[in-house]
Amino acid sequence: MTYKKHISQSNDLLDRFSSAFAGIKSHSNLPSGTTPFIWAIAVLIVVIFSAFYFNVRANNETILRTNLMKSTAKVADNIEMRMRGISANMARMIEKMELDGINSAVVNKYGREIISSSPEVILLRVIEPSGKGLESVVNPRLGRSDLRQYNYLDYPQVVRDAIGDAFLSNRVSYSSFWFTPGDISSPSVVIIYPFAIGEKTYALLARLSLNKLLEVSTPQSLLSDYEFSFLHGTKEIAGRAAYNPPDDYTIPSYVRAADPLPPSIQLYGCNVLESPMIFASPLIYWLGALMLFLLLSLFFLNREMRRNQSDLERALKELELRRSIEDSMNLALVITDLDNKIVYTNGQTEEITGYSEEELLGKTPPYPFWGDSSELPSQLLKDRPHEEPGKPYRFDLTIRCRNDETLEALMLAMPFYSAYNEHIGWIYMIQDNTVEAQSMNLTNDSIASYERLLNSVLSCISAVMQKPTGSMLGIHNNHYTEQLGNTADGHLEISKAFKEPFDPQGNRQGEVWVDSLGRWFSVAEARVTLPGGSHVTLQSALDITKRKINEQEFEEQTSKMENSSRLITLGEMASTITHEINQPLTAITAYANTALEVIDRAPEVNKTQVLEIYRKIANQAARIDKIIKNIRAFAKRRPTTLECVSLNSVFSDTMELGRLIEKKYAGVHVVYELPAVVPDVICDPVQIMQILMNLIRNAAEAILEHGSKDKTITVSAKVGAKDVELSVGDHGPGISDTMKASLFTPFFSTKKNGLGLGLSTCQTIAESHNSRLRVRDNEGGGTVFFFDLKICFTKDSENKKQN
Repeated sequence: MTYKKHISQSNDLLDRFSSAFAGIKSHSNLPSGTTPFIWAIAVLIVVIFSAFYFNVRANNETILRTNLMKSTAKVADNIEMRMRGISANMARMIEKMELDGINSAVVNKYGREIISSSPEVILLRVIEPSGKGLESVVNPRLGRSDLRQYNYLDYPQVVRDAIGDAFLSNRVSYSSFWFTPGDISSPSVVIIYPFAIGEKTYALLARLSLNKLLEVSTPQSLLSDYEFSFLHGTKEIAGRAAYNPPDDYTIPSYVRAADPLPPSIQLYGCNVLESPMIFASPLIYWLGALMLFLLLSLFFLNREMRRNQSDLERALKELELRRSIEDSMNLALVITDLDNKIVYTNGQTEEITGYSEEELLGKTPPYPFWGDSSELPSQLLKDRPHEEPGKPYRFDLTIRCRNDETLEALMLAMPFYSAYNEHIGWIYMIQDNTVEAQSMNLTNDSIASYERLLNSVLSCISAVMQKPTGSMLGIHNNHYTEQLGNTADGHLEISKAFKEPFDPQGNRQGEVWVDSLGRWFSVAEARVTLPGGSHVTLQSALDITKRKINEQEFEEQTSKMENSSRLITLGEMASTITHEINQPLTAITAYANTALEVIDRAPEVNKTQVLEIYRKIANQAARIDKIIKNIRAFAKRRPTTLECVSLNSVFSDTMELGRLIEKKYAGVHVVYELPAVVPDVICDPVQIMQILMNLIRNAAEAILEHGSKDKTITVSAKVGAKDVELSVGDHGPGISDTMKASLFTPFFSTKKNGLGLGLSTCQTIAESHNSRLRVRDNEGGGTVFFFDLKICFTKDSENKKQN
């Protein structure tokens, strides 16, 4: 640990440390409440600017609304002036028609003058009180060229009302607006100007487009700042301005009457922008800039003050932390000046030596805690170069404690440099080696325990690391050394014998035969990747050669026992088998004698009769052949072979031998219950037939021995999702729970003269088929023995065989 501080070459470094610490403490007393005061000034500035801003905004909104009202009034005046002008022009046109009469020339001439001066006029038409049009002239830019003469009922209701009001009051009448679907001039209004020529009354009708009227009445100087529309209630019927309620101050708006239009039509005006004048005053910008400058100044001032405060607090905490670290170290820390005078010790120094800091400060060699045989480290350091200031020197010293006890300690000595890289003293760190020795002893004990654990395992334990230069044997136990040597060759030979790859987790296990070693091993391997990227393979290999030899001998003995069981079964049924063969032989003899008599005595041989006799002889011979083949297959000794077999064929062969049992044990009846569709199963058919025959024979003997009334034996098959359950049940005396526990133990029998090998052999066969022979009580009395066979899921087995 290196400590470099800016202190002068004085004889009392501790005083320097204390004064520096006190100076930092004195500068850390900043005025309280500084930060809240600064933020109070910032808030006051924001409040003043906000008040000024909202006052200017209120005045600006008043100015905007006043200008809007004036502009809207100007547009309304233009509308009124244009409509009065249209009425005056219509009056002059009527005067000409009163003088020259109503004809196309007069209407076209003066009508086009009106349309030319008033483009908002769509058409002019002379009509009778009935509404029938006499003469018309159309604005080519707004009207339709195929305009026809309307009757009274052809007009909208608002126009008919205006026509009727004009003729009834004999004064100019204005209609309300109406829309015509598909007409670009909509919405429209009409002016009805009644007049009389002689005794007949007429009216001059002028249709005006509201959109065009609003367009020509709005000065160009207002278009950049305002938008106008005609409203019917709150609905826009003409113009571009979207309606905004006047009490909504988001966008200033104003509504007023549009004389001489009907009162239902109002003129609406609004500003294009929300508040275009809000920042028009330069005073706003100056005040905003001043406020921003003040806020930034306060922000940077506050940040600088907080930074200074934080630096001072950090320095205090660092000093306190260093002192705490030094006191909490398990090393005794002693600092001396160049004259070897002690200027500082930590709390652990007192813990190790028993001398307090007050007792050691100012001491010079020999120090109270040096042993008599100890050399002063500073004397040993005099002749050593200090090329590496941060590298400590190590010494083994004897420490004399205050209570005169001695202990062996490790001391690290290093030069003490100032901030200017000036050598100003020495730092000594003393560690009690007692703890280190105890740790070393614990480590050695752990290593010894680990080695004993590895050597107590019967397997060959080894770890091999793969390197670019080759494989290196790492940790291994004595069994590995004794059986495979001190190299990685044995480990690698066993790994090469594996057929299976590592799983995704890097593990694999199994039993392997190693040709080069000539032995069987049960092996478990795990592949581990170290942080550096190299691979290590951990291996546990147990020599199971003797077990394999025993298993092979056991299989041979089991095979012999199974064959003996079958031969015993056949031997017990020898008389029945003889009877089964004698029956077809007697029939063959009788049929042959009959054929000889027919051929010898008859004058002419009846071919049909002779053929029938020979067919019967052939059938009886085939029956004998089948019986002999089943017996030979049943008795033949061969290894277990699991294959996909038709369960129907297994039951068919069992039925043939089952008839022998029915004949030997009179009164016993064997019933076979199979489902309609029977799948193929994975089994050795002869061994399965042996299990069924043994179970059927046991059931028959139990039924007859105890005189059961129901002498039926049921052989059934139940098909499941993945396997088929085969069972043999009877209604005999049953088996107690005590006997069930030992039923499949070799040489245990419930019969008086039984050997106890039948069920044990059946269980061995079932286990070779990955199953277990089990027993349960039959409903209504008796016993059921059952076991499972796996279904063979192949393409051929999908074609289910019918029973």
